[in-house]
Amino acid sequence: MIVECPANTRLQEYLLKNDIHILTPCGGRGNCAKCKVRILKGKAKINTMDQIWFSQKELDEGYRLGCQVFAKEPLTIEIYEK
Repeated sequence: MIVECPANTRLQEYLLKNDIHILTPCGGRGNCAKCKVRILKGKAKINTMDQIWFSQKELDEGYRLGCQVFAKEPLTIEIYEK
């Protein structure tokens, strides 16, 4: 599923408001990596939890933990169906 996320938005909150659900068994703390998404357009900051779960190659390809993404600019995101 491809989703457009507006600027200045926490991705997880935006998805919930739009009735789109990603797996977050850890409660959004970034401890499980079940919420993997890929940034297709735009840039999202790489945080410590992203660095723990993803290789540098995956980070370069845009993979992030969906529960941790804050969109400072508009983003196009691929969400993996479970």
